[in-house]
Amino acid sequence: MDPDFPEIPEKRKFRDSVLFKMLVIGVLILALGIPLMMVRAQIHERQQRRASVVNEVASTWGRAQILGGPVLTVPYLVHDKDEKGKVTTWAQFAHFLPETLKVDGRLEPELRRRGIFEVAVYRADLQVSGSFLRPNLTGMGIPPQDVLWDSASLSIGIPDMRGLRSNVRLVWGSKVLQLSPGGGVTGLWSTGLRVPIAGLAQAPEKQAYPFAFALSVRGSQELSFLPFGKQTSVTLRSSWPDPSFSGGFLPESRSVTSKGFEAAWSVPYFGRSYPQQWLAAERESMAPETSVQESAFGVELYLPVDVYQKTERSVKYGMLFLVLTFLAFFLFEAFSPVSLHPMHYLLVGSALCLFYVLLLSISEHIPFAAAYGIASAGILVLISGYSLAILRGKRRALGMSGMLVILYGYLYVLLQAEDYALLLGSLGLFVILALVMFLTRRVDWYSTRMEKATAP
Repeated sequence: MDPDFPEIPEKRKFRDSVLFKMLVIGVLILALGIPLMMVRAQIHERQQRRASVVNEVASTWGRAQILGGPVLTVPYLVHDKDEKGKVTTWAQFAHFLPETLKVDGRLEPELRRRGIFEVAVYRADLQVSGSFLRPNLTGMGIPPQDVLWDSASLSIGIPDMRGLRSNVRLVWGSKVLQLSPGGGVTGLWSTGLRVPIAGLAQAPEKQAYPFAFALSVRGSQELSFLPFGKQTSVTLRSSWPDPSFSGGFLPESRSVTSKGFEAAWSVPYFGRSYPQQWLAAERESMAPETSVQESAFGVELYLPVDVYQKTERSVKYGMLFLVLTFLAFFLFEAFSPVSLHPMHYLLVGSALCLFYVLLLSISEHIPFAAAYGIASAGILVLISGYSLAILRGKRRALGMSGMLVILYGYLYVLLQAEDYALLLGSLGLFVILALVMFLTRRVDWYSTRMEKATAP
């Protein structure tokens, strides 16, 4: 052994090696994944809290309404004879949909707050009109003497009756009828309004019965309609600037501005999968509940700023931020006379994780863009000041600060460009990988010690 060059103990060699440093950094990145998971859990908890607030407000104001009908129901008698010749008779029902159905309405939106959460609710003033033809039960195989015309009724489906704001009067032909609760129709809806309809027995076949009624209803978040007419026309106007048209049919025409929207639907009965009339016994095959509900269409009062969704998307890039930031510090160690302790990496990684907590908490009170700016600026100042001390040089600290500015700016662009997030993300990763490969092309990874390589 040469006395001028004493042999370095194996343990000391390994602790000062590139491999050891990379293993320590890898362990730290994995450990910091735990607080990132805790942040995501906190986001989900806040989302659930917001959902419970929406349900609380909806339970007192009125839930999302899917308005159906009117439906004309005519009962008839069914006879059956058993093996002993005993005849049993019971009542069944035939359901008929209107020939035409027209809805003209205005939606008055309102934001209700419960703590820090906002819920979109509305008042809808609707004018409903249309016409029925006198039902022809003979064509459905029912003898005329078995039809119970005097027990016919008209039903309107309203899922949440607490949303009704006033009495509903129906103009049927030349008569004015008062609707009352209890308009459930099996397979269509369980709650609604109904009114007995008289005079059908004496009417000639195919006689038209025009109807009209005004409906004032409250609800939350969404208003939908069932296309029960042979031709269904719906027109809605509102001052809500961010509508989301949803359901089985989109509007034929629409106009959306910062002052509100106006939309018009025109839906023929060819576009749905159930007929204009059916017997209750044939409902499962003729008009199943799923088919009826899937044909609903309408508008949702969309709240465009969902801070929880954006914050959750930003957390998905948390591991990438940790890897790139730690890699930058590692390269400073390789290319400059700086030696960093694992505690330095741990503190910087903790600051990076704290960014998401700040973003979540601040964005619940102010717009997301401002919250992002405040949270990122705070973390940038914190890490930049710390880098100035541990990297022992203004140029190195400025380099680290510049990298973080680019990363946080790039992340904000990704969060805003939802449709192009995958494209921008993949291109960004390509550029980052190319840059890392370029900077480390002269590093001797087989070196047993963290010897300082010549910077490219």
